[in-house]
Amino acid sequence: MIFDRIKILDEDFIVRDNMYVVTEGTQITYVGSEKPEFKDQEIISGKGKFLMPAFYNTHCHLPMTLMRGYGEGVPLQRWLHEKIYPFEAKFTPEAKYWGAKLGAIELMKSGCVSLTDMYFHLVAYGKGIHEAGLKANLCNGVVSFDDNASYYTDRSYFDILELLDWTESLDDDRIKGDASAHSEYANKSERPIVEVAEFAAERGLIIHVHVSETKSEQMECKSRRGGLTPVQYFEKCGFFRSQVLAAHCVWLEEGDVEILKENGAFISHNASSNLKLGSGIAPIKSYFDAGLNLTIGTDGASSNNNLNMLEEVNLAALLCRGQSLDAGAISPGDIMRMATVNGALAQGRKDTGLIREGYRADLIMFDLDKPHLVPDTDTLANILFSANSSDIVMTVCDGRVICKDGKPLLIDEEETIAKAAESFKKVLETL
Repeated sequence: MIFDRIKILDEDFIVRDNMYVVTEGTQITYVGSEKPEFKDQEIISGKGKFLMPAFYNTHCHLPMTLMRGYGEGVPLQRWLHEKIYPFEAKFTPEAKYWGAKLGAIELMKSGCVSLTDMYFHLVAYGKGIHEAGLKANLCNGVVSFDDNASYYTDRSYFDILELLDWTESLDDDRIKGDASAHSEYANKSERPIVEVAEFAAERGLIIHVHVSETKSEQMECKSRRGGLTPVQYFEKCGFFRSQVLAAHCVWLEEGDVEILKENGAFISHNASSNLKLGSGIAPIKSYFDAGLNLTIGTDGASSNNNLNMLEEVNLAALLCRGQSLDAGAISPGDIMRMATVNGALAQGRKDTGLIREGYRADLIMFDLDKPHLVPDTDTLANILFSANSSDIVMTVCDGRVICKDGKPLLIDEEETIAKAAESFKKVLETL
């Protein structure tokens, strides 16, 4: 494809006019102001359009689209034990497949091409993600309340082994496997946590985990673990021998920030979920100033309740400015960096997230000819604070257009909606 004389967000997160971007196969092969030689590529007019890197959602539970609106109005622990866990006990692999496809459509329409996802029956729902054309890092977080529990006998261990075997059979690298413990509070014994750390280090895998989501989690962990916070406990258990992606991080303490920074860990900021479940507001400005690696995640559709990445990026910026009482607390470029290249790096994807020659062609194109985007005095601020997902007219993943004019191109939207609704009904009938 050749994007012809288009406004872009360049690799330095500066908006540039009248640029040319060429993609061939999965790669971006040219970015510049000089007109390239036209071959047989499709030419896309850049008039009234804006091209930027696609979004990377760094924390989600994609099949939970089928639990959207299920379990409203209760705090995290009651939400989990009274509503979510009983539903999940009846959640079939087929239902997860359709739930994942439903979520994939929602993501691509909001400009997202890749997600880090924690759930179970990884291959079953990973197939739905792969068929939709997205990328994903998938993991199953170990949960155990048994004193004698072992990660190596838990279903989460066998689930990730099955996924890693399956990914070897694919003809691309869009699906990756991560190691995971759900959280400190979801594992009574230290042993499974230590074994996850061992497994990740042996296999060279990223570790994905919920961290300090609520104040009670932070306080109760210190009571259970001899004064250690979740971050300190995970350090003791050996997590930081590997790259760590920590979701939420609302209630970090000073020592936690130091540990995460020293070890190059990534934080997934889940603004909507933290607000909806009454967990609090993460002090992103202080984390940013401390030099932490920040990214953006939606969390699952049962605790958000949508997977709109553009909305999530907007809310993250607004909360940061409002909480810090500083309208200049974080720039549009800083927030967009969190949602793009930082997210890609958190997934171990080092060749994407920027409009740069040699990088993967993971791109989204906005239509700027909309009343709410005029006048175009500051394009990136308009995208962040004024744009809607419906303004995204193209989503490109690894050089392939997967969504155009709001329509998924690789999977059937009507069939997915019908099958997802049917799957929810079947699960509900068993409860």
